[in-house]
Amino acid sequence: MANIVNFTDKQFENRLNDNLEELIQGKKAVESPTAFLLGGQPGSGKTSLRSAIFEETQGNVVIIDNDTFKQQHPNFDELVKLYEKDVVKHATSYSNQLVKLN
Repeated sequence: MANIVNFTDKQFENRLNDNLEELIQGKKAVESPTAFLLGGQPGSGKTSLRSAIFEETQGNVVIIDNDTFKQQHPNFDELVKLYEKDVVKHATSYSNQLVKLN
């Protein structure tokens, strides 16, 4: 059985390109862009803060969220079947790599 945690360079490149297109679609360039880096424990208010930022920028914001990228692993469904609740541990290296390159 192939190691389903692994992914090919081509799979990764395709997903990265798709993400870049999706992230900037409909966004307008601004003279002085601002970055908001959010981190914290579960329940610390990151989602509420992200919503406030989205509202303040009228949606003209690019959100790079490591958690959403985990589900983009090319073998995510198989990983869920195999690892169930521990799936995040096995998809994190993929999402971390996407976050670094976005």
